[in-house]
Amino acid sequence: MLSRQHYLIRSSLRAFTAPHTAWTPSITIIRPFHISTFQKTLHPSLTDRDPTHSTAETPETHNDRLFSYSNDHSTPLPPKFDHLHAHSLQVYPTTAGKTVSALQGQFQQMLMRLTKPKSVLELGTFMGYSAMAMADGMPKGGVIYTCEKDPKAARLSRELFEEHAYSPSTTGKEVKRKDATIEVVEGDGMASLAVLAKRNLRFDAVFLDADKGNYVNYYNFILDNDMLTDEGYILADNVLFSGLVLNSEQRKRDAAAASASSSSSSASSSTTTAFSKGKGKKGKNGEAWGGDTFQKFADHIDTFNKHVRSDPRVDVVLLPAFDGLSLIMKKRQ
Repeated sequence: MLSRQHYLIRSSLRAFTAPHTAWTPSITIIRPFHISTFQKTLHPSLTDRDPTHSTAETPETHNDRLFSYSNDHSTPLPPKFDHLHAHSLQVYPTTAGKTVSALQGQFQQMLMRLTKPKSVLELGTFMGYSAMAMADGMPKGGVIYTCEKDPKAARLSRELFEEHAYSPSTTGKEVKRKDATIEVVEGDGMASLAVLAKRNLRFDAVFLDADKGNYVNYYNFILDNDMLTDEGYILADNVLFSGLVLNSEQRKRDAAAASASSSSSSASSSTTTAFSKGKGKKGKNGEAWGGDTFQKFADHIDTFNKHVRSDPRVDVVLLPAFDGLSLIMKKRQ
C-alpha cells in the first residue's frame, strides 16, 4: 500500500481528548489530522493543488467546504475511529494518509448495510480502519479476510481487532463479540489470494486498496478463479489518484512518438522534468508531488481503469468521489 500517495484528512471536526490506552495517543488531540483544508474532496480531479501540501496557510476552496459540509451532515463513526486515525499518525507519521477518511469509512459501512455481504475480501489492511468500518455494517456471522504484506501493520491490526472484539480468537466473558469477524492474512497480495483460492472462498464484496501496480493482477486473479459471487462486487479505491490519471494518455502518446523518432532517451528526460515541477511537500526521495514516480503510480491506475472498462465480463461505474471509487460487478447472464 506504500504506493497510495494521497494525503491526510482529519477524521472529523470534533475536538476530543484521547484516553491513554494501547490504541489511543496520550495527548489531547485538537483536530486529529491537523490540516487546514479538506484536500480529499468529492471531486479531487478538479483541483490542481499538491495533495501532500498541508500548511495552515492553505486557503479553503469551494470543494473543501463541500467536503466539510458533507462530513458535518453525516452520522459520525464512533470515537474509536478518531482514536485510530490519530494513532496511525503517530505510528506512521509519513504514510498515515493511506487510511481512508472518516467520510469514506461511513460510506463503506453504509454500503455494507445496504448489500449485506456475508464474506468480504480486503486487499490492503494497513491499520484496520476500513476493515472495522465495513465489519460494523455487516450482518451477524459475516467475515472479512483482509490481506496485508507489511508485518508491522499486520501485527498492529491484529492487536486492534483482538482489542475491539473483531478477532475470531477474542475471548473473555466481559467482551461482547462483534457481529462480524476480521481475519488478517499476512503476506504478499498475490500469494495471499492463492491461499484464499485454495480454501475455495468466494466473496460477496471485495475492497481493492493495495499496491497500485498490481491492481490488474489482483482483479484478474479474483475473476479468473471465480472468487466473486454472481451478485458480488469489487470496490476499487484511488482510481483517480488525485487527478494524475489525466496525464497518463499524453505520457503514452509522448513515449510512442519518442520511440518512433528514435529519441526515447531525450524524451524520457524531458517528461521527467515536466512532471517534477510540482510545489509543496516532497516525497521520501525528494521528488515533488506530480513527479515521475508518483505519475507512474497513476499510470498503473489508468491501465487498470482501461482494463476494467474493456473487460466484457463486468459492468463498471467510476465515481469521482474521494480519490476515485470504481464499483465493478459481473454482467448479468
